[in-house]
Amino acid sequence: MDTTNLRESVRINARISADTNDWLDRKAYEMGLTKSALVNLACETYRKETEVVTVLPEMFRKMQEEMKKIGE
Repeated sequence: MDTTNLRESVRINARISADTNDWLDRKAYEMGLTKSALVNLACETYRKETEVVTVLPEMFRKMQEEMKKIGE
């Protein structure tokens, strides 16, 4: 994980199921990360995915406009 652009870290407190906690323990161990790093990575990945989904309709609209210009 690239930490060069991270602002100061903050602590959060969240409740998760025991099953999810067990999964986090296993996955963090497999990846050689702390659980905290894995949760941060998951949140960052989710954030990037949702931001892309948000801008896709606008990108598609602009692409259609450009295709119309080319077709004229």
